[in-house]
Amino acid sequence: MVKTLVAVPTSKGGLDDEVHESLVRAETFTLVELEDGKVKGVKVIENPYKREPYGAGSKVALFLVNLGVNAIISRTDCPKGKMILDSAGVKMVIVDEVIKVGDALKGLR
Repeated sequence: MVKTLVAVPTSKGGLDDEVHESLVRAETFTLVELEDGKVKGVKVIENPYKREPYGAGSKVALFLVNLGVNAIISRTDCPKGKMILDSAGVKMVIVDEVIKVGDALKGLR
């Protein structure tokens, strides 16, 4: 049994929302628990750093690591949080198109 907690930046949240154009400035994160490739749970949380003037990338990265996230699906990379994410073993998947969260998850299954 393989469990993965995936974070996806979103505007409103949920599987039908689109992956937000910014990892750091997204309004919400949709957290999806996958078990053996199947969705077992979905939770939407507010991004507490969306309006941080400085250092938001590192803060978001640490926030997601502390939530236990194993993977992130995003339309942008997180250069300032990359070292934090890499050291925690978080897999970063970049999608280069506007796509719904549920559809983007299919790439991880």
